[in-house]
Amino acid sequence: MARSVKAPAGTGVMFHKTAIAVLIAGATGMFAVGALTKIDFAPTDAGHAAGAQNSAPAANLPISKTKVRFATTGVGEAALAKPLDVTLAHSTSKLWDLFRDIGYDIEGVRVHGEVPRLFLATLPQDLRHQPRAELRKTTFIKSTLPLILHVNELIMQDRARVIWLRDQEAEGRMPGERDRAWLEETAERYGAKSADPVALLAHVDIIPPSLAIAQSAEESGWGTSRFAREGNALFGQRAYKAHKKGIVPEKRPDGTTFRVRAFDHLIDGVKSYAHNLNSHSAYRDFRNERAKMRAETGEIDGYRLAGALLRYSERGADYIKTLRVIMRVNTLRAFDDAKLGRSVSPDA
Repeated sequence: MARSVKAPAGTGVMFHKTAIAVLIAGATGMFAVGALTKIDFAPTDAGHAAGAQNSAPAANLPISKTKVRFATTGVGEAALAKPLDVTLAHSTSKLWDLFRDIGYDIEGVRVHGEVPRLFLATLPQDLRHQPRAELRKTTFIKSTLPLILHVNELIMQDRARVIWLRDQEAEGRMPGERDRAWLEETAERYGAKSADPVALLAHVDIIPPSLAIAQSAEESGWGTSRFAREGNALFGQRAYKAHKKGIVPEKRPDGTTFRVRAFDHLIDGVKSYAHNLNSHSAYRDFRNERAKMRAETGEIDGYRLAGALLRYSERGADYIKTLRVIMRVNTLRAFDDAKLGRSVSPDA
């Protein structure tokens, strides 16, 4: 089992339900399928999967929708408007019905790069019982890609503000008290030693979707592992402190006390994973390589960046080789240019 060097701040609890809640988490709280509007800071598979089988009576339950309401929140001028609908599905088959209804086709994403704003709280519990490996993989990619893109959106909100403040300083306009306080808070949140915007930018950046999908696939067995089913844990992060919620591995080595981090919802685990890579000292090489790519071309190559994750797993170089095989075989690099697009509704 791959090892995450640090379990980031924040706790999770084991989450085991048959229903799939389609929702997303903002900077705080959770919200559901619908319009997600970004307010910029700067003032200047086709069809239904054939052969999807149902292994539980829950597969006969319909997709349902619950209305919830949230206020718009954000830090300073950066805010996200939260949508209103929570959609529930109860099996892989019903989830594919939803994919079909909203026109979510993975090959289409590879071509036009647009991913619908469909966010799952959990993966279907019957995913591991689907006999076709391609079905399991495609379901996993379509389920996790929007979550990864959303977490990157949140990171890019912070990054846009840091860049703006950096540029302001370069023009001789020093940040005011409010902006200085935000920089200090952001530096602490991202584990940066300095609140200087130039230094902070190495921490505040995205995780390429190709890399995040490959790691989550390897760590969770494409979403079929016990940790994914019981704890929404896709990235193999470990918990060492007693107050951190987690699951004890069945084959934990004698003399060790770690658990695998567990989360309320999938989005919590994705956020924790991104925070881990962006904050922990073990991944300084990862951040330096990413910053180098930004300086060279402005783009981040997930395949190349994987080579900077020697310390993520006890397997070292073999782990990196595995990630790159997953990327190649499943053409995951095509998703690095993907963007979240339109809002979706099962009734549309």
